[in-house]
Amino acid sequence: MREALSFPRIAWDRRLVGIVLSLLVAGVVWVAPLPGALSAEGRKTLAVTLFTVIWWSFNVAPPAYTTLLMLLAYLLLGLATPELVFRLWTLPLLWLIIGAFLIAAAVTKSGLAQRVAYFFMLRYATSYRTLIVLAFALGLVLSLLIPHPFPRALLVMAVMAAIIRNARVGPADAAALGLAVFVATTATSTILLTGDSTLNLAAVGFSGVAVGWLTWMKYMAVPGIVASAAMLGLFLLVFRQQSPLVIDRAALTADRDRLGPISRRELVTLGWVSAALLFWITDFLHHIDPAWVALGAVVGLSMPVVGDVLESEDISTGVNWPIIFFVMGALAIGTVGKATGMSDWLAASLLPATPPANPHVFAALVGGVTMAIHMVLGSALACMSIVAPPMVHYAATTGMNPLVPALIVYTSVAIHYMLPFQHVTILLGQGAEGGYETRHILRYGLPLTLVVLVVIVLVEVTWWQLIGLL
Repeated sequence: MREALSFPRIAWDRRLVGIVLSLLVAGVVWVAPLPGALSAEGRKTLAVTLFTVIWWSFNVAPPAYTTLLMLLAYLLLGLATPELVFRLWTLPLLWLIIGAFLIAAAVTKSGLAQRVAYFFMLRYATSYRTLIVLAFALGLVLSLLIPHPFPRALLVMAVMAAIIRNARVGPADAAALGLAVFVATTATSTILLTGDSTLNLAAVGFSGVAVGWLTWMKYMAVPGIVASAAMLGLFLLVFRQQSPLVIDRAALTADRDRLGPISRRELVTLGWVSAALLFWITDFLHHIDPAWVALGAVVGLSMPVVGDVLESEDISTGVNWPIIFFVMGALAIGTVGKATGMSDWLAASLLPATPPANPHVFAALVGGVTMAIHMVLGSALACMSIVAPPMVHYAATTGMNPLVPALIVYTSVAIHYMLPFQHVTILLGQGAEGGYETRHILRYGLPLTLVVLVVIVLVEVTWWQLIGLL
């Protein structure tokens, strides 16, 4: 007897749900009546963009390939020229991101950052509370050396994991200490332009305003420091010590001693990074773009005699090319959306016709809408790519500096999260890497929402008024 034909059952996993949902949403946007005056090109841009954002959110395909699919659709549908779609490659912004990745690779592989981490831990780590404080302090200190949050967080976590292991910390406190490392990285990344060489620079790109290293500090250092202090205080309040902790300083010293004496590569790396910092800080004198300073430091780190730290393979392994493609797509959404009228339509549809005259009310509106959309989309960069362009256009009707809405949107996604997928740095540490779970993030993220709103509405707006940005 012949066997009956059988077909494999469809597994409704996350990716398949994303594909079906993206097709439904794009199809509805493509043909359904929409409120307001949206051009045919704007409608197509919206359909393609929402299709892509859903693929990003559901991880249907690796984000870099999804981004390429979106850019291809923009081109094939005639929504933009290649010069507009790939405009990022002609901007210093991209080369600063690439330079920052390579500087981070040099600082990490030379061992300099690890030595700095042990320096602080050995001198100041005395208790559960001081370990959490040190996680935030190291997040800031290492942001001067490593202009990307991923290697900073993983490096500090490696030292923290050794302390947790040697001190035999209880499970609850171990999870809290691990989470503190990654929370601290998100908070302190807002203080310096190179604190997060992807998200920070993307925010600048969405504003369309040229911002130097010192200019970012002028606008964001005070809000960033206040936000970091508030997030630290909230963390100590939410995660109180549950078990005794005795730090094994001998074991920590032994781990540090395994590094050996400071090496030539560490000194060379410190020299080039210090030179880059000096040029970034004094850009108001020489007017050299931070991107070219970063590339100069990278070239120096690769040269014989004065470098020999970066090698040929670091171009492929040290630069996160999928992130580069992702940033390219995120900024393309803004430029293509503006050219086709999508951004204008979104601003008119999502927001009141007239922007609030009170800047505090304006900040609460923009910040609240952004956080709500971020909770749905998940990805901070994807959310910024959708929300920032219409918010910048919305504020332009009042004559407001475009940096104001761009930085409010940036803050709303950079330090706000309730679930791990809503911030890639927090997701990086979930599970074995950081030792914490979703419930720990949710426990902290719920009250964090109020802290973020206070930072945006009261701290940022007040500070910007004082210095003349508003």
